[in-house]
Amino acid sequence: MTQWGFYFDQTRCVGCKACMLACKNWNDDRRGDYNINRDPMHPDTDWYSSGTYVVGVGQMDKASFYLNSEGETNLEQNRKYYMKEDWRRINANERAFPYPLKYTSVACNHCTNPPCAEACPMGIIYKEDSRGLVLVNNDTCISCGKCKDACPWDAPQFYSPDYSNFDLDDPTRPKMTKCTMCLDRIQEGLKPACVAACFNRALDAGPIDELRAKWSNFGKDVVEYTAMPPEDFASSSDVEPNIIFVKK
Repeated sequence: MTQWGFYFDQTRCVGCKACMLACKNWNDDRRGDYNINRDPMHPDTDWYSSGTYVVGVGQMDKASFYLNSEGETNLEQNRKYYMKEDWRRINANERAFPYPLKYTSVACNHCTNPPCAEACPMGIIYKEDSRGLVLVNNDTCISCGKCKDACPWDAPQFYSPDYSNFDLDDPTRPKMTKCTMCLDRIQEGLKPACVAACFNRALDAGPIDELRAKWSNFGKDVVEYTAMPPEDFASSSDVEPNIIFVKK
């Protein structure tokens, strides 16, 4: 196995959130509520499934675009680009002068010893064989949240913050999803969506040894995880996250 990881240069990140948007766009059909036919945030309203609200709006904005062939709400189109999970997110550290404004792009670091996998009582989180990416088969996820509690970077995500309050037999119950480093793109010879979208080249991904060699001379502050700023990352060096970090 060749372990893959991320590279992040905090000196280049401007907090534009292009990486976040690219992640949500590419992985839209992998979000936890993609096939759920009601709005989990407003369970008592009926416009979401009946199409009445969409028809009203559609009178001004091409109703056929939002309705399917049977005149019902076209959920796939109406909720496109509405991924609630933040597989990648930007954390801002904004302090008064003279401290610099710092942004940190955070996702799953595909740890060598992933604490989420150890914490999962169902054993559904695993490292895939070819690149060491941490993946999940969430068919039997019980939404206990132990993986989320164990992760220093909040990588395990649920589409609703109330995930633990759903009944196990509720078909709308949120199940854990997470960053896959866009394995489908990598298999096609492409970079992850977040990396491809970063116009300032603050992100990179690939075999971790190749990243170390590629960026070995990029400034004096190239550090491994153990030197990451505590205000941006939790301290858990024993999990061995696969990331190279350039500190601002």
